[in-house]
Amino acid sequence: MHFKRLVPFAAIFFLVQTLLRLSLLARGLSDVEFTPAQIFKVMAFGLWFDVVTAAFVLMPVLFYNLVLPKSWQGSRFDRRFDTGLRLFYSFILLFDAVAEHLFWSEFTTRFNFIAVDYLIYTQEVVGNITESYPVAWLIAAIAVVAGILNWVSQLFFPLNVKPEGFRVRLGVFLAGVAVCGLLYVASSNDQGAMADNAEASEVADSGIYNLFYAAGNNEISYDRFYANEKNSDVSAQARALLSEEGQPFVTKDGADLTRIVKAKGAEKHKNVVLVVMESMSADYMGVFGSEAKLTPNLDRLSGEGLFFDNLYATGTRTVRGLEALTLSIPPTPGQSIIRRPDNGNLFSLGFVFQDRGYDTSFIYGGYGYFDNMNAFFEANGFNVIDRNVMSSSEVHFANVWGICDEDMFDRALREADASFKNGKPFMQLIMTTSNHRPYTYPAGRINIDSHTGRFGGVKYADYAVGKLVEDAKKKPWFKDTIFIFVADHTAGAGGKAELDSHKYHIPMIFYAPGTIKPAKYSKLASQIDMAPTLLGMLNFSYYTKFYGENLLDGSAETPHAFISNFQKVGLVKNDALTVLAPKRSVEQYDWPTMKADPKVGAQAKEDAIAYYQSASWWKDQFRRVPTLLKDGKQHD
Repeated sequence: MHFKRLVPFAAIFFLVQTLLRLSLLARGLSDVEFTPAQIFKVMAFGLWFDVVTAAFVLMPVLFYNLVLPKSWQGSRFDRRFDTGLRLFYSFILLFDAVAEHLFWSEFTTRFNFIAVDYLIYTQEVVGNITESYPVAWLIAAIAVVAGILNWVSQLFFPLNVKPEGFRVRLGVFLAGVAVCGLLYVASSNDQGAMADNAEASEVADSGIYNLFYAAGNNEISYDRFYANEKNSDVSAQARALLSEEGQPFVTKDGADLTRIVKAKGAEKHKNVVLVVMESMSADYMGVFGSEAKLTPNLDRLSGEGLFFDNLYATGTRTVRGLEALTLSIPPTPGQSIIRRPDNGNLFSLGFVFQDRGYDTSFIYGGYGYFDNMNAFFEANGFNVIDRNVMSSSEVHFANVWGICDEDMFDRALREADASFKNGKPFMQLIMTTSNHRPYTYPAGRINIDSHTGRFGGVKYADYAVGKLVEDAKKKPWFKDTIFIFVADHTAGAGGKAELDSHKYHIPMIFYAPGTIKPAKYSKLASQIDMAPTLLGMLNFSYYTKFYGENLLDGSAETPHAFISNFQKVGLVKNDALTVLAPKRSVEQYDWPTMKADPKVGAQAKEDAIAYYQSASWWKDQFRRVPTLLKDGKQHD
């Protein structure tokens, strides 16, 4: 009899989840073509995930049934509490459905590990939502619909339970626990995966299921879940892949990747301003074919500097981009290293410059506790300047993510002036925020109104870059400064293929009039190549542990790039993509068409494993070493 108490809650759950899946399916169909077979799989696997999730979601109802005294069952209190509980369930499930649609708009996925991260940073996330959407109206609408659902459930499923003793109720509760255990063992979040359509896989998933799964799986053991080889073989292959002519390894220890980069002549202690641009997809730039005219400044700079037009981001989040640019390491499965424990005193770009007497700064317009950025950069060679240390007089416009790009660039210019006055070279890593939902910025700067969408965010970010360059030209240190403009990731990673080449393509520009001649580099390149390329341009001689390559010295091996999402990591090389995934899965595709190609070969698999398995040892092998060569003869 007591399972009858579950019926209205189960009905509400499956109704809301089915409508949610159908609505996401409709959105997916507008982006990617689904075959009838895929649609059937979406709904079938979706039902399975909903059954598994429902078993856990309904357990609180059984617990209430267990602790409610027999004499109270069916009483006025019981009926009122049951009504309130139905209303609460309806509201929470509807709230989840709306939240999943908002999350889908941002990431084209169901809830995942990113959503878990966002639950930690409530100020930024709640602020972002309240500044982007009419929250009060949404909550009011959800409450109204929840009330209607509750009313309908009362009509069809009135409370009608027969009082039972505690032993019977305990047996019912323990049966529910047993069912949950069996479903937990039988289920896995990758059961709905469809190799031929990543977006269909996402629709098939359950956001609630994924949310709880991701909460316990933010870090993934490479050795346990991914294709691997003997450590000694991997070390040897990694050294072979990283070996370059004239760059000997420091020791004979096979696991030690420390090498010597010896340049000819004196180092050039130029200033460096590295601007990492939020979500600046290649798609938005006119030089890549966009007709929206959103990036006139970046388009101009691409023709006046060294333009890398075939560069790929390592991941889909800001911390992945910052990790690649500062550590020059492939993206290990799971969280970015920036978000992991014991990530201080690593071999970083900051220390390379710090060892040479540079003022090194990480400048961020938001609060750098977000994504652990402050802690990471402070522990890896940078002085942190975030919103916490910016006075109200410096801030003319801000939203929940941070001050506008103009204000942040103005602070960076003042920091550069101070370093120049003190006779010290400087290296700045600036992380922008304006090209991010809610896409708000100062009025009157561009011809797109603030808070109207992504195009406005892109155009304002470009405007701020143009202003930065024009303001910097007035400074005495400008002629001795290299500016680098590179995206952290693209604006979205959804699509038919999980690791779609189109969704990782980003621009990078080295700009220094009088120092860098206008040119275009069109070979395949990775975000992790930025650091060694920059250091090569400065003629630095140094000890290195970087995985990236100097793209300009002609000694780089076959061009390659690394791309990833949370679970899958890929190596692009020789017009092929090799993807490593959990359960020791290895998939191979033609690049960039993304057509499955099992003929790619064993060598590509061997290389991918060598890169990623060795990179997974970062806690041991990537610790800081002094970067200055011992002979001391390489400096000005």
